[in-house]
Amino acid sequence: MERHLLWIALALAVNASADHNYQYSCQLDGETRLIEVAYLLPDQAVPCEVRYQKSDDEVEVLWRADNQEGFCESKAKQMVKEHSQWGFTCDTSQEPEGSVSMSLY
Repeated sequence: MERHLLWIALALAVNASADHNYQYSCQLDGETRLIEVAYLLPDQAVPCEVRYQKSDDEVEVLWRADNQEGFCESKAKQMVKEHSQWGFTCDTSQEPEGSVSMSLY
């Protein structure tokens, strides 16, 4: 249990430097999946990446957009939906308040 909490604290600390990035935490049977939308330039929606991490595995970049606003957000929401269908409980409390057009992707 301590190791699990340490892992989550470390993941949050790493992401604290990117103040407008956000992530979803999905849990099932002691397993955690993190899905993060990372913005690579301050105060800009692109370029962005969708990063994914399974428990203690390395972070993977699954998608990247250089000029398509809303693409990363759409892909992240799609992953959250899939994880929920697989039985994971996903925390969406960090989801940004503004609406981003995600129906294009």
